[in-house]
Amino acid sequence: MTADFKIPTPEEVGDFYDRTNRLITEYQGGSMHYGYWLGPGDDSDFERASDRFTDIMIDKLRVRPGQRVLDCGCGPGKPGVRLARVTGAEVIGISISAQDVVLANERAEREGMAAQARFQRANMLELPFPDNHFDHVLAFESIVHVPDRAAVLTEIARVLRPGGRVALTDFINKGTPSQDEEDRRALADALASWCSAPLVELDDYPGFAEAAGLVIDEITDVTENTKYTYPKTYGPMYEYARTHGEVPPEMARLLDAAPGEEAMKWVLREEPTEGVIIAVLHLPA
Repeated sequence: MTADFKIPTPEEVGDFYDRTNRLITEYQGGSMHYGYWLGPGDDSDFERASDRFTDIMIDKLRVRPGQRVLDCGCGPGKPGVRLARVTGAEVIGISISAQDVVLANERAEREGMAAQARFQRANMLELPFPDNHFDHVLAFESIVHVPDRAAVLTEIARVLRPGGRVALTDFINKGTPSQDEEDRRALADALASWCSAPLVELDDYPGFAEAAGLVIDEITDVTENTKYTYPKTYGPMYEYARTHGEVPPEMARLLDAAPGEEAMKWVLREEPTEGVIIAVLHLPA
């Protein structure tokens, strides 16, 4: 990351998503998280790749019908509503973005899932729930906005019942510099434009888990499956800019920090310096 990387506050993260969630969902298949592609020959559109990633995360939780699941950082609610429908669980989602919560509850109502999935505004560092309230917790591309990963995992562990599972995704520093330093720096700035916190190291995770009283069951690097997210998100935005000339201010913010359409493609040619992991943890019974 660049030396002047700005740490986002919860209020800034909420404001960012209040202003951009409709735009992001338009370009990311109705959700606001990375897609999961099976390889370079996978021609899945973003919606299919996004739903595939959601289903992978749902499977990691091993949810049973009637259990209560916290969707910690719910975005506009697509993964949470899908989780409730597929598993028969009760899902309570939280987001720091008031607009996220509106869209998520609208989706639950529209899909006939409002009795099973509901969403409210909250800070994941100060969850408004009693201890041991949830059977499982999903944190799908949400703790990436919190600089203190140990603190957010500790708060998640507080509301988790003994034996409960946590499935999360996070951004990590892969420690393999790009051959083009300008590209590497520009991509780091692009992440900052999304209000992401600085990247963590994979080796940090045992310490995060121990501090929270959690046990790691699995950590899987899925960067080779998620790296297609960059060109598939930015490509349509660049096309919109070429076609329309002027772009909405929310899109301009993201494009101004991006390295450019051609430079973005280095992610597919080289091993990325920023990676994505799935981590599965549990609270000992």
